[in-house]
Amino acid sequence: MGLKSMTGFGRSELKSARGFIRVEIKTINHKFFEVSSRLPGHLAEFEDAIRKIVSQEVRRGKISLFVSSPDPSMFSSRLILNEPLAKEVYHKIQRLKHVLKLDSKNPAAEGATLREVLRYPDVLSKDASSYKKSIFTQELEKAVGLALVSLRKSRIQEGKALEKDFRKRISEIKKSLGIIEKRLPQIAREYKASLAKRMKDFLPAKGGSASGGKNGEVDSERLTLEVAAYVKNSDISEEVTRLKSHLDAMAKTLGESGELGRKIDFIAQEMYRESNTMGAKSSDVAIANAVIEIKSTIEKIREQAQNVE
Repeated sequence: MGLKSMTGFGRSELKSARGFIRVEIKTINHKFFEVSSRLPGHLAEFEDAIRKIVSQEVRRGKISLFVSSPDPSMFSSRLILNEPLAKEVYHKIQRLKHVLKLDSKNPAAEGATLREVLRYPDVLSKDASSYKKSIFTQELEKAVGLALVSLRKSRIQEGKALEKDFRKRISEIKKSLGIIEKRLPQIAREYKASLAKRMKDFLPAKGGSASGGKNGEVDSERLTLEVAAYVKNSDISEEVTRLKSHLDAMAKTLGESGELGRKIDFIAQEMYRESNTMGAKSSDVAIANAVIEIKSTIEKIREQAQNVE
């Protein structure tokens, strides 16, 4: 399947006999799975079920979820009277009239009191049948599922753009490594010539010295040992080989499926470690510049890896 971006947007609108169910889902980069939902009160009981459906599609990231739909209870004709609550509200109203010394025996006042009791929240409610609730639940889950399909397409599309960018970065690093590999054979020759010149400059005009041979000639054996020691201490061929191996692993990972963000970041960390060692070992200016370019590119890879699930 390839990479999936953590950034995406999906929406759906499902028409049913009860009206429209609309769902919008937005995801952004985040270390953990975090859902921020905006559901109307009548959908509160479905929140856990909706979160579970979303978690099956999105493993990591910050998710903003919006759902709107008709209240399923409005399709029921059966009214439920909350008698304990109605009695309590009525007695409180009567008590208030007594405290305020209002006429509670007036028939018109009694009618007004009854209307106030019935208007009180939850005194009267509509009871949706289990069958209708089951149908509504299925429709709601279907709407969420359609929004997730839309979200998946969005994240895959964005993932393709990320993969293209990663492969471009890999090519840039390979180009810099090519510069380094071309430079490596020249370093020993240049160092040998430079060292021979310096050794010769320090030789006396006649006779020998601790650093030179007889008659002012450079001690070739000493020179060879010095060059060999320099090459040994500054050799970065192993680091170059390992960095190439990490690049191959990165390219292979880009074609895999699953949660790849952390894996890409781990490989990038190993690449950065090798480039750091290369920079520390080599004193050559051309190699140092190439290493700087490599490290800069790796940093860009690590930044982008944060946007991959």
